[in-house]
Amino acid sequence: MASNIPSDNITMPASWRAKAPALLAVGAVCILLSLALFYFGASEDSKTTSWSMFFNSYLANYMFCMTICLGALFFVMVTHLVRAGWMASLRRLAELLAFTIPWWAFMFLPILALAVIGDTALYPWAGGAEKVDALVASKLGYLNPSFFTIRTVIYFAVFIIAARVYFLASRRQDESGDAQITLKLQRWAGPFIMLFALAVNFAAFDWMMSTDPAWFSTIYGVYIFAASMLSFFATMILLCHLLQRSGRIEKLVTIEHFHDLSKFQHGFIVFWSYIAFSQFLLYWYGNIPEETLWYKHRMEHGWGTVGLILIAVHFVIPFLGTMSRHVRRKPAVMAGWAVYILAVHWLDMMFLIMPNNGFVVSGMLIVGHLACWVGMVAVFVALFLMRVGETPVVAVKDPWLPDALSYHVGP
Repeated sequence: MASNIPSDNITMPASWRAKAPALLAVGAVCILLSLALFYFGASEDSKTTSWSMFFNSYLANYMFCMTICLGALFFVMVTHLVRAGWMASLRRLAELLAFTIPWWAFMFLPILALAVIGDTALYPWAGGAEKVDALVASKLGYLNPSFFTIRTVIYFAVFIIAARVYFLASRRQDESGDAQITLKLQRWAGPFIMLFALAVNFAAFDWMMSTDPAWFSTIYGVYIFAASMLSFFATMILLCHLLQRSGRIEKLVTIEHFHDLSKFQHGFIVFWSYIAFSQFLLYWYGNIPEETLWYKHRMEHGWGTVGLILIAVHFVIPFLGTMSRHVRRKPAVMAGWAVYILAVHWLDMMFLIMPNNGFVVSGMLIVGHLACWVGMVAVFVALFLMRVGETPVVAVKDPWLPDALSYHVGP
């Protein structure tokens, strides 16, 4: 560690890492419990619907976790691109979150398998032209299992290669201290961000929007990007607070960093709301049936209430609650808001996926969906802890680290 860098504890607590196997087991059990709740809690004449309900729940909870990792990957690349020295002490945590994406590719296999075998539980188009109406049948040149699989492989290739390049280069810099590595990563950031933008947009169209293949939106990918960044900043605030409570990175992550993370989180609360409202407004005044169908599903079977709740809990409450500078400079308070943001992010992912097949909001749906969420989050935490291992959570030989330590937001 350089002499001008303060001594600090920069490894993940061993007691946290030891919990990873147990968390994986809990995750697997909860996901299977969710499947059992959906399947055995349904009447005999709705077993097929229950199978579909489980996989829609699985996808919604999968995207809850995956969006955090995608937000982390973009954060790493864009901060290199703009030479954001203030966050050099935070970048490694984002690199570690992004570096779990290869395992999330594995977690996507059940979803991919459904499409490949032609099961329509999640994607109606997977069954071919005889399973869909004429409007969707005209899209089957794009929406078909073979092409879907090829595109999915490309998306994960972009995400995984970018995550590996930035993390492994950062680890090499830990050993060599070579500042040229940072310059090389900055030069690569622009091309990688362009590939990332395309991959995220088309992955959002394929993985999520195509669950309702008759509907389309050109802004949907931006919506998912906004949700990714919002959930990522909430995760970073919470993670930094928990690490500092355990005696880690107390000198390397300051109140100024919490302040800026909180400002970004507040900004993406507004940006998410702007994108969500813009999409609704465009389709409302256009009033074209195939465009408004998606919203019709979300105004029936109890989902209209969920939508109204989202307006309040995803925009109004956090917008007002995190507006104050005094709030943003209190890590414990912002950690509480981060937990809140992640909870409403989960509700948002549920609202995007679950209403598509006419599922009614019910006790069984909520309990089964919550069990799947607990399982997926347990897997997420376990994979993160396993990936971290004994890796330092701060890149102490990053040439921008002195700037991060001297950073001050100002009055």
